[in-house]
Amino acid sequence: MITGSGSPPSSASADNSTGAAGGSASGEPVAPAPRSLTVPNTLELQAVEDPRALLSGNAVRLLRNGTEVFPAWLAAIAAARVRISLEMYIFSDDAIGRRFAEALVAAARRGVAVRLLYDYAGCRDTPAAFFREMRERGVHVIAYHKYRLWRPRLWTLIRRNHRKTLICDGEVAFAGGLNISNEWVPAAEGGGGWHDAVLEVRGPAVAAMEEVFLRTWNRRARKRARLRLEELGHDRPQAGEVRLAVIRNSELRERFAIRRAAVYAIRESTRRLYLANPYFVPDRGVLQALQQAAMRGVDVRLLLPLHSDSRILDLAARAVFERLLAAGVRIWRSRAVIHTKALAVDDGFVSIGSYNFDHRSLAYNLEMVINVVDRRTAEDVTAMLAGDMAEAEELTRERFERRSPFDRLLERLAYSLRKWL
Repeated sequence: MITGSGSPPSSASADNSTGAAGGSASGEPVAPAPRSLTVPNTLELQAVEDPRALLSGNAVRLLRNGTEVFPAWLAAIAAARVRISLEMYIFSDDAIGRRFAEALVAAARRGVAVRLLYDYAGCRDTPAAFFREMRERGVHVIAYHKYRLWRPRLWTLIRRNHRKTLICDGEVAFAGGLNISNEWVPAAEGGGGWHDAVLEVRGPAVAAMEEVFLRTWNRRARKRARLRLEELGHDRPQAGEVRLAVIRNSELRERFAIRRAAVYAIRESTRRLYLANPYFVPDRGVLQALQQAAMRGVDVRLLLPLHSDSRILDLAARAVFERLLAAGVRIWRSRAVIHTKALAVDDGFVSIGSYNFDHRSLAYNLEMVINVVDRRTAEDVTAMLAGDMAEAEELTRERFERRSPFDRLLERLAYSLRKWL
């Protein structure tokens, strides 16, 4: 049941910095995020391309599905006393959406500076009145790339903000794949029961996560609603022993930062590689990295939904199955919608965030992932994915090769359109 309280965080994992330098979009200087001076260990050198990007002193907790995520988010919003920064691709006008709207309004009434950045295309089914009411009741609300018929711009139509982050008081931050919508409510409570994952982060890395939010927010907000990035403060006390990196892309630069980090971890894998993704339409480099890992003896497993909410993306994903299966990659397909975006490598590396392995996330969307170097977090994520695989069905090469010529044609056509999907 979704309640308004969350359990206390464990000191399992840590967080990362954005790795970006320079001034903010509002013209304010950006205080650099703190960098760890710890000498990287063998695990970090293997899993992370640049260990200098890792931030020390954090605690990380894995939250699974709406059952755990929504109560933790509501509890953090209820406990906030200074500011709330919420970035959401989908924010629906349904039972769970209205509950969050009321929580944000209540925070604004008690004097908290509440900033909500929602994606205009992601919320195309949400009435404008839903956000207008929050704005009238004290919440600072901005639509990302709102499309205007009298000023049409293809750029604003295809460039979307796909991030899902919540930061409260600079003390706790959340990042992952869940949106605020009924699809993520447990099936027992009338929701879609979609599977997903979020990381809760406490410690110095929270400031780096909020900096990512504010770089986008300040570019679009009126002056009174902006927050100077140097006001975030980077001297937060340590909350644990986890080291992690906050990896994000931007509208114009660093488009491939998340992909590059993922491919590096895949190429450096030695024992085990579990990857869950709802819209798995990889480019040639990702596909080759997975094939090569399997051919050198790594236990490579993919967890995908049998049917996502996009029929054409499902067909495009199937176009690469034959090559992966031939290389020794094992594929599980779940009847429950797997919306989880997680990569677990060997015994100590995990990446969780909003990034899909498709062309839209690669080239068009604003995305963010948390790359964690921590054995306990890796164990938790691996166990989560293994549990979902146990309830899914493994696709064998022999069975997949029996599909009809017509299905093969549809798959090839869908994959040829992958850059437009």
